[in-house]
Amino acid sequence: MADDLDTKNEIEDAKEDLREALHEINHRVEEGVAKLRPDRGIRKHPVTAACVAGALGFALGSESGEVTLITLLLLGGAIAMTHKRKVNNSGGIKRV
Repeated sequence: MADDLDTKNEIEDAKEDLREALHEINHRVEEGVAKLRPDRGIRKHPVTAACVAGALGFALGSESGEVTLITLLLLGGAIAMTHKRKVNNSGGIKRV
């Protein structure tokens, strides 16, 4: 009888641990999905989003491969500079 009660308690404890682990995993997944939502960035920075969309459209719609490559490199550089500035303003890593 004592073994049955101990086994039931262990099973209940394991179930509770599993529920807590699943709750934590769900919370992390929800945070990750929230970070990936592009509509938030577009709503916060509509002009920037329109400029990026225009530059991508220009680059990808161009018939010349050289123009496409140069435009994509310039766009990537602009995004990298903006990202570095954002990191610096938030008190993170300083630019070297």
